[in-house]
Amino acid sequence: MKSNFYSNQFIDKTSAERVNVDWIEEQLKNSTTKIIPIWQTKVLCKKDDYQQPVMLSVMGFNKNSPQSEKFLFLGLIEGEAFFTHQISSEEVAAQLCQNNTSEFLDFRKVAPLLSYKNYALLALARFMVNWNSRNKFCGKCGHKTNALEGGNARICINQSCKENFYPNMDPAVIVLVTSGDKCLLGRQSPWPKNMYSTIAGFVEPGENLEDAVYREVEEETGIRIDNIQYQSSQPWLFPSSLMLGFNAEAMNEKIVINKDELDDARWFTREEIRDQLENGKMKMPMKVSIAFNLIKTWYEKGKLGKLEAVIPS
Repeated sequence: MKSNFYSNQFIDKTSAERVNVDWIEEQLKNSTTKIIPIWQTKVLCKKDDYQQPVMLSVMGFNKNSPQSEKFLFLGLIEGEAFFTHQISSEEVAAQLCQNNTSEFLDFRKVAPLLSYKNYALLALARFMVNWNSRNKFCGKCGHKTNALEGGNARICINQSCKENFYPNMDPAVIVLVTSGDKCLLGRQSPWPKNMYSTIAGFVEPGENLEDAVYREVEEETGIRIDNIQYQSSQPWLFPSSLMLGFNAEAMNEKIVINKDELDDARWFTREEIRDQLENGKMKMPMKVSIAFNLIKTWYEKGKLGKLEAVIPS
């Protein structure tokens, strides 16, 4: 089974155990349990050239008796429990940095230095902190909510409501469109200079995935497509998307750019991609992204070698 970066199938979510408050409390007393601190969506990393994430013991995090509602359960990895916690003050964040010779860094900046498992684990930690922070109040009646299942669910405290809330991800489609020996790539103005990527967008209410793929490509570029084929998926927790990757074939080649969506869109042959990358005139999306995977898979079918080989280091 194909897995893209950020997939966390190696984490045992222990759905049957985490509903037990006593079990969660027991994990927080275990000396092998790890805590991933999050401060303003940033992750704690060692202050050195490698910038690896710092995962603290419960006692190393808080010398007082831990309160389980402050910690969000991520799952078990090889029998060891992992939790995350949102740092609530700058003073606490500074103290953690000082005690651990570390600093809080933007996750995307340290991502290229992380292992596959640390990618997924830290992305999940950021997602859980963000989701719990955004769901402290009931969207139905406005009362406060309490965490359940180690923060994997929340319930309204209003006895006449008791609405349950569960983490969810927003489905988004991303597609590489081809026509003969060319692929369609676009760019948005906020992106780094010369960066091009695949066409993408969120699924709207009532749409199936194929309809969303067709609509997004036509809306943004004027290209109509056929033979839409699912490729793979990727959780993209920035903050809460599930990217569903597709390939499709163009029915026409005249591009009509929607300037509200894209700054530019072009057809590229494999040779053009190779030459522009080698000359520094083009940039690819992040190597850990499903967009890069879609482009890479298509490019390497052309027998020009590995795509990474022509990307300047």
